[in-house]
Amino acid sequence: MTPAATPGVVGHRGAAAVSAENTLTAFARGVADGADAIELDVHLSADGELAVIHDATLDRTAVGGRRTGAVRDLTWVQLQEAELAGGERIPSLAEALAAIDIEIHVEIKAPAAAEAVAELVRSSGLASRVTITSFDLDILATVRRMAPALAVGVISRAASPAALDAVRTLRAASLAVQVRHLDRAVVAHAHADGALVCGWPVLTTADVRSALAAGVDLVTADDPAWCRAELTALLTDRTL
Repeated sequence: MTPAATPGVVGHRGAAAVSAENTLTAFARGVADGADAIELDVHLSADGELAVIHDATLDRTAVGGRRTGAVRDLTWVQLQEAELAGGERIPSLAEALAAIDIEIHVEIKAPAAAEAVAELVRSSGLASRVTITSFDLDILATVRRMAPALAVGVISRAASPAALDAVRTLRAASLAVQVRHLDRAVVAHAHADGALVCGWPVLTTADVRSALAAGVDLVTADDPAWCRAELTALLTDRTL
């Protein structure tokens, strides 16, 4: 993506507000609802499969079958025993990459998954539309070391000196910061180092206003259709 007058919409865990998060259905819904990119999360199973799930355990999202346990302690077969809302199952990263035909932000949650994610994205032929993101700067350094050509993105709750420095030293493609910690100075700083800026989470009209005021390039929303409508309405109001 390139900077634009209208921020791009990133579907958080697909479309987490309207579909079971981090599932193939949620990703399809996010695309259908107008997301410009889909964000998803990755952990590593006990037998080396890249599992698309936000939490380190099954406990919050599993509603049937196997309902508890740490992802890193369970095999892929065992993880498939977890039933998510709507009868969904945990997808693998390979399945998700194959199913999503727009840009993808792959957030690595577990350091153990870093090398496997980098290798899969590099070998998938999809690297041109995948950005590997993380809060963990060591994870991003591992990805950068393994696959220098892959795009990486720094995620931080605030625009801390460490986060801003990492954008520069890692040659990051993006910086994602909580909307309440963003302003035009932060955005300008990141732009000067060649990075797009994403505001998250955008959950209310006030959040959308704050993101627009800061001049962000992207916003991350649980409901991409709602977010797109809010952006359109607020930007239309500006032109009246």
